Amino acid sequence: MSRAEARRRTRDLQRAEAAAESGEDVEYAVSTEEAEKPARKPLFKMPNIREDIRLLPSIIRSKPILLLPLLLFGVGLVLFVLVANGSLSADITSIAGYYIQFFFAPPALFTFFIAGFFAPRASYLIGFIYGLLAGVVWSIAILTVGSVASTDPSQPAAAVTDAPVLVLNMLVIGMLYGTLAAALASWYREFLRGMQERGKQNRANKEVDERAKRAAERQEARKLAKQRPT
Repeated sequence: MSRAEARRRTRDLQRAEAAAESGEDVEYAVSTEEAEKPARKPLFKMPNIREDIRLLPSIIRSKPILLLPLLLFGVGLVLFVLVANGSLSADITSIAGYYIQFFFAPPALFTFFIAGFFAPRASYLIGFIYGLLAGVVWSIAILTVGSVASTDPSQPAAAVTDAPVLVLNMLVIGMLYGTLAAALASWYREFLRGMQERGKQNRANKEVDERAKRAAERQEARKLAKQRPT
């Protein structure tokens, strides 16, 4: 049910209560079944890519938290290099390993999810951009420590001739996971918001129905009182 419909029902209820108080013969009945069903939003809709690109700078300015993934990747790169070089103690290395696993190492779904969840729109585009950035950062990290895969130190060292292939693979992985994870995060946010709004609307409808029922009962009691012989 839309807000306009809810306001209309409230006004009708108030008029019915006023009529009941004044003793007028006014019929009023409202039930949930008779109310118009709320229009459901589509689960997915095609994005307006040109409009999203145009609004992207303003979106980022209005939501500074969208820069958090950039910080997460930067911290992850530093920790990855320090862990690979053995520059950290055993306890800190263990903590850093968890951070790298969840927020930095491919596919870094948590970082992309954060970017998409807080984006008011164009989440897929923001995820795509961070995917490109992640591909570059992953390539730098892997080439810096001389390992093909950040999560498998047993792999042989990357040859110089393999660097272009490595960079291309990291970019593809970043773009794919970044775009999909950010878009999924945006859908999940809207799903939670829709559930919250429907819960509020259901509570409001229930309250309106209860008030309408009490008003009808009072009106019926007045009718019976008038019909009694004096």
